[in-house]
Amino acid sequence: MKNYQVTGTMLGFLLYGLLFIFPSLGDFNLFDWDEINFAESTREMLVSGDFFHVQINFEPFHEKPPLFFWLQALSMKVFGINAFAARFPNALLGVLTPIILFFMGTKIKNSSLGYVVANLYARNFTSLYFRTGIIDLTSIYLFLPQSTLDFCI
Repeated sequence: MKNYQVTGTMLGFLLYGLLFIFPSLGDFNLFDWDEINFAESTREMLVSGDFFHVQINFEPFHEKPPLFFWLQALSMKVFGINAFAARFPNALLGVLTPIILFFMGTKIKNSSLGYVVANLYARNFTSLYFRTGIIDLTSIYLFLPQSTLDFCI
């Protein structure tokens, strides 16, 4: 595969993110119970300095693994404690996942498979779900790409 094809593909998916995922990411308040509580847990992580124990109202919260909260904490360190920072990790992964799928499909077979797999994934309804700060998307990042790839092979 030629370098300009790879560059064009990456730019295309970055444009996709700029047009469909990132706009108005922080323009509205956190609205879902999960989104609010997960952002609060991350805020408490930053306030307490305890990044190994997830808490809600400074009480232990063992229902979810800490990876998502760590990503949110990093985002909140960079952008401040706000709705944009709470949603940014999911949005970023929503843009990077099709790019990774493109490279996986290309490595497995050829660039045509890479394009098909990445586009199927990007056009899935879940791609707009990446605009939320909900933790369940972490499992989507881990399993849906492989399912999409399996479907196409």
